[in-house]
Amino acid sequence: MYRVLILILVFSLSVFAASARKEYKQIRTSIKTGAGLDQAMKLVSQYTKDSVMREDPELYFLAAEVQRKINDAQNMKMYLKQKTDTNVFFSSVHGIFDNLLLCDGKERVLLSNSKKKSAYSSKIHSTLTSYYPNLFNGGLYFLKKKNYVEADKFFSMYINAAQSPVFVSEGKIDKDSKMPRAAFWSMTSCYENKNYKDVFKFDQLAMKDTANWDYSLRYKALSSACLKDTLRMVEELKAGIRLVPEDLFFFSHLTDYYNSIKAYDTALLLCDSLIQTDEKQMMYRFAKSVELFHLKRYDECRDLCQMILKNDTTNVDVYYYLASCYFSEAIVVDDNISPDLNRQKYKQQKDKAKSLYKQSLPYMETYRAKRPEDRVRWAAPLYRIYLSLNMGKQFAEIDQLMKAEESEDKKKE
Repeated sequence: MYRVLILILVFSLSVFAASARKEYKQIRTSIKTGAGLDQAMKLVSQYTKDSVMREDPELYFLAAEVQRKINDAQNMKMYLKQKTDTNVFFSSVHGIFDNLLLCDGKERVLLSNSKKKSAYSSKIHSTLTSYYPNLFNGGLYFLKKKNYVEADKFFSMYINAAQSPVFVSEGKIDKDSKMPRAAFWSMTSCYENKNYKDVFKFDQLAMKDTANWDYSLRYKALSSACLKDTLRMVEELKAGIRLVPEDLFFFSHLTDYYNSIKAYDTALLLCDSLIQTDEKQMMYRFAKSVELFHLKRYDECRDLCQMILKNDTTNVDVYYYLASCYFSEAIVVDDNISPDLNRQKYKQQKDKAKSLYKQSLPYMETYRAKRPEDRVRWAAPLYRIYLSLNMGKQFAEIDQLMKAEESEDKKKE
């Protein structure tokens, strides 16, 4: 049955070919004279809607010739230093490839059960070879214009054409040094256009562009997160830590993820493993201090924070975690004082809580001074510290501040 259908299709096209000259006359005239090229492309679009004509390889060959004429016209303007439409120049290049690859595909279907030789393959190959470099150039042009949809079209065509039957035997994918960069720019374009799924379409090829490993892995990790593919996101972040250890983006995002799911022990193991590879990197030690804090290992956290401050006074967050260690311990003591205790034990517990509040105070105030905009972190702790230590003036100030902020929040609602 399939063979019969093929024969019917071939017969239909052979019958159509006899009248094709008449149907294509206006298109051929436009190609010859260089006039009415836009109308010629409208005719091509019209003919592709016909169930028989759209299977005719010649239709697409002629469409490519029209695009060549359009390209030649813009090329001549460049040569004569006249005003040129660069968008049209490059778009016609893409049109040449789009139509000639369609022509090649349609003809291969027709010749699959025939002993006839190709009428177009030689011309297709020579034409596409001559225009091939401008696919990459076109991609760069649209990338600079931040037209990411068009940029991806060109870089994708650059790669897909190389894998088409026209070029596959030449091994362009492996031999062309620009191929990995084209894949990277395609990935970049898809990411910038929020087309996260297509970020991965050439990811293996993009990873051969070792100069851009950091960005490739970033795009893949962030795209995975947007696609809610957590497993892949974690794998990409781990790959980033392994391949680009100097870029702390991957480490910080992976520890942030572990913290978000409260996998503090896992994050701690990661920190320890990386500290062994680079003892001087304070960010690994700071991240470890955060995990120790979450695990309520306050003594270890404080010791590590003090060590970090001796080596890196610019890390403001260290003051917050130092303060929070004392503050968290103070709350535990304060909130668990039983009213049934005798007076002496009650006083001992209250004194212990106050001592911890006092030790927390200078670090929390330092953090406030350095991060005044981060009220969510320091306002509530300072409120309780001032209240517990009977610091009336400071308490009144923070109380007024918090009430004003609460009032603003209600207005926004």
